[in-house]
Formats: sequence, structure tokens, C-alpha cells
Amino acid sequence: MRGLKRVMRARRGRLGMTLIEIMISLVLLGIVSGVIMRVVVRQQRFYQGVNSIMSQRGQLRQATSILPVDLRSVSSVGADILVASDSSIEFMVNVGTSIVCEVPAGGSTLVIPFDTLWSGQVLTTWYGNGLPTAGTTVYVYNDSSVAGNEEDRWQKFKMTGIAQDASKCLTSFHTVNDAGKKRSVITLTSTEPNDVSTGGPISRYINVGAPMRFMKRVRYKLFQHSDNKWYLGFSPYDPATNTYDALSPVSGPYDAYANTGSGVGFRYYTVDGVEVASGADSVTRLSIARVDLIARARTSENVRSAGVQNGVQQQYRDSLAVSVMLRNRN
Repeated sequence: MRGLKRVMRARRGRLGMTLIEIMISLVLLGIVSGVIMRVVVRQQRFYQGVNSIMSQRGQLRQATSILPVDLRSVSSVGADILVASDSSIEFMVNVGTSIVCEVPAGGSTLVIPFDTLWSGQVLTTWYGNGLPTAGTTVYVYNDSSVAGNEEDRWQKFKMTGIAQDASKCLTSFHTVNDAGKKRSVITLTSTEPNDVSTGGPISRYINVGAPMRFMKRVRYKLFQHSDNKWYLGFSPYDPATNTYDALSPVSGPYDAYANTGSGVGFRYYTVDGVEVASGADSVTRLSIARVDLIARARTSENVRSAGVQNGVQQQYRDSLAVSVMLRNRN
């Protein structure tokens, strides 16, 4: 009996952990926790790096997708390219198309259909923020007096006003179901001599059905923003003040401007592949048939890039280039 009691007391005395056992447990727990934390930190850095690279590549794609859309409607032989430098380009961009549905007497106005007719036909289309404003450049197809297209041309006008009138253009392209809807009456001026037979700038050879193009002057430029980073900026031209609006970032940031290797760079070529020098004069710009755009960017923070030895982290650099062939060459 006494032996059994001694065994029971010995067992009761070993129910807890000794100091040495506690210290060993803490050491092992610290080692395991450290390993786990290192794995978690590495995973966080990896995902942060991937996110930075994906964001950077997204900005590159954005630059090379926005500009080509506008550039493909440009006619270099029509003098649409106004400035062609290594870091900026200014040109006339298409903001609307329509056709003439009435030529009122007086020779200074043209009437165009509203956006969608009852029949479902779409004869007038505006891009951007609705109707154009005064100062917009308008090209109207002039059929001239000679049969064939030898003398046909796009006659250039400046729009000085636009009004809405439901009493105009009641028959051409419209039906009774379109009654009461307002048509746009465009007032135009021209730098060319007025047509004596019409008393205004509208030629007597501009007839119902003539196509119309509405154009605005815009600028894309690599510029340094208030945060000291470089962006591709956009600004429209204000005819009222004869100046551009302030540049607004449309994508970026990119590498800074440099004589070689700018964050956003432009190069220009003729139809034969001969490079047109940056800053070419108005006559030389007429020969531009291709515009190459290259965008260069780097991540905002250091990441471990592929091919870097010794685990060194640095900014990841990448570039993307696109060539745009100008369609309106004739």
C-alpha cells in the first residue's frame, strides 16, 4: 500500500512541464513561426511585384490603344497633322459625320438630319460630348461642275453656329413619322471667296446628300504632371481663345522625356519607309504615311525581376510599340 502511494505521489508531481521543456517548446515555436512569417512575407512581395508589373503593362497597353483609334481617321495629305515631334503630336480628329439634307437659300447654312431616323437609318453620328461647338472645322464634299472626280474636293469651312429647327429638311431622307423632330442648322464661314450665285460661302455644287466631316484640333503630349511623374496628356484646342486647354493625363506614369528613349515617343515614315524628321514643316508632313508610337515605363517600386541574380530587387522596365498606317492617303 505504501509503495502504491509513493507511485501516485510521483505521478502527481509530474503533471506539469519543467522549465527546460517550456524553453525548448518556445524555441521550436519561434523557429516554426519564423519560417511561416518568411513564407508569408515572400508571398506578399511576390503578389505586390506581380500587381506592379501588371499595372505597368496595363498603362503601356492603354497608351498604344488610345492613340491609334484617333490616328486612323487622320489624312496627312489633307493637312490633318499639324505638329509632329518626337514627344507630341497635334492633329485634326474626327468628332462627327453627317450628310446634307437641305441647302437653304443665302449660301451660309446647311441642314443635317438628326441622329436616328424613324426608319432606323443613322445618317448623323457624333463622337464624344454631343453636338459640336462654334469653331469646329467642317469639311463638305464639293461635287464641282465637271462630271467625274477630277475637280471634286473636300471644301473646308469653320462652323460659327448651330441651331435646332423642326421646320427644315422635311422631305429628304425623312418621312411623316419624323415630323416634329428638330434638325441641326449649321452656319458656316470659309476663307475661300463666296459663291456669287448663292450669296455666301456654300458652293452651288454642294448638294443634298453631300457627305460632311466635323473635325477638332487636339494634342497628345508626354508631359510632367504636378506629382513630378510623366504622363501621356490630352488637350483639345479652344478656337475662342486660340490656345489649347490644360493637358489632362490619359495614361501613365511613364519614363521621363529624353532625346533618346522617352517614356512616350513618336516616329514618322513615308509610304516608302523613309523616316520623316521630327518637327518637319507643313509640306513635309503631307508625306507621312505611318506613325510609330513606343511607350516605356517602369514599376513604381522595386520587384524581383526574372533574370536578376542574387535576389536583387529593382524597378521592372518594359516597353510596347505600335505602328499606325494612315488610311486616308488620297
